[in-house]
Amino acid sequence: MIDEALISVIVPVYNVEKYLSKSIDSLLNQTYKNIEIIIVDDGSTDLSGKIVDDYSERFSNFKVFHTGNRGLSEARNYGLEKSKGEYIFFLDPDDWIEKNLFEVAITRMNKDETNLFLMNFSFVSDEGEYIKKNRNVQTNISAICSTDVIIKEILLNRVQCFVWQFVIRRNVVMNGNICHIFKDIMYEDVIWTPKTLQLAKSISVSENYYYNYRQRKHSIVHVATIRSIEDRKFGIDNFGGFIKQYYPNLQRYLGIWHLAALIHLYAMCTTIKKHHNEVAQLQQQVRKQIRLNKNVSKLKVVDKVKYFLIVTRLFVPVTSVTRNIKKF
Repeated sequence: MIDEALISVIVPVYNVEKYLSKSIDSLLNQTYKNIEIIIVDDGSTDLSGKIVDDYSERFSNFKVFHTGNRGLSEARNYGLEKSKGEYIFFLDPDDWIEKNLFEVAITRMNKDETNLFLMNFSFVSDEGEYIKKNRNVQTNISAICSTDVIIKEILLNRVQCFVWQFVIRRNVVMNGNICHIFKDIMYEDVIWTPKTLQLAKSISVSENYYYNYRQRKHSIVHVATIRSIEDRKFGIDNFGGFIKQYYPNLQRYLGIWHLAALIHLYAMCTTIKKHHNEVAQLQQQVRKQIRLNKNVSKLKVVDKVKYFLIVTRLFVPVTSVTRNIKKF
């Protein structure tokens, strides 16, 4: 029976007391019951630590570890180290999943004889209200496919690199003494995910929406810092090198992904309120790279608009006006 196989769910937690119960409850309400819930409290200073301790006292399948604040990457790595399951899943503590995710994922992976399950997700507001669905990962691909197909979908901006989009067999990331762990950078997903897909080789794809991705204004994804900009650039460069080394046959699509990534990076640079020479210089370098990229016709409409604003030097004044309007 598939429900005899243990799945380890790793939840890195840092100051999310407002959202944590909904996230954890979505694990407890799963139709698949053989779940090991590993909570890594990464030095929270709010009530998050107490909340997870309360759950661990009530439920025997909870493992809670309190550590110093070492960052998301290290919290995920620590959770991997402590996990025992045949399957691995990462859940962000402000998001939640649909109740049949694990039952569907594990059933499909066993039926298909694959190593990884890829799903769709929905964007939800800070208050938990539905905003929109992501691009359908089923577009142009079969229900069972190879790594090459999914990497191409990433390059065409049809599939994202979020680590929580996947349920993974343990031996893909923890094979004997070889452990595929996260680098200690922000936006580590863009480095970890392509390598994980490469190791998986065979992938089950579902067109259903099992993950709810909360959009918080003050999360690390939405607040730019010097470090986050530098880490984003590192991730972009790393991914480009990965494609050139391991998937040269897909290199012709790299320019499309690279242009969209650069547009996002440029936008991040403009949100730093205090003037930093380093950021200003990087911003100009990125703008130059954007102007030289010839893949604008293949961008999504919203990115085409941003591209036009950037090359005409209208991006900063237009976005500044837009932000001021939103305040009213």
